[in-house]
Amino acid sequence: MKLYLITLTLTLLALYAYTKRYQRYASVQDAIDAPIDYESDKYKESETWFAGTGRS
Repeated sequence: MKLYLITLTLTLLALYAYTKRYQRYASVQDAIDAPIDYESDKYKESETWFAGTGRS
C-alpha cells in the first residue's frame, strides 16, 4: 500500500510540473481587432480606395 501511495504522489507531482512547464506554450497571445464601423467617416473616406483595388 505504501508503494502505491508513493507512486501516485510521484505521478501527480510529475503531471503538475509538466502542466506548469508547458502551459505557456499552450496559451493564446493573439489580440482581437475591433470590428469595423461602417458608418464612421474614416471608413467612408477610404471607400473609394477600396473600390479601386478589386480585379475586373
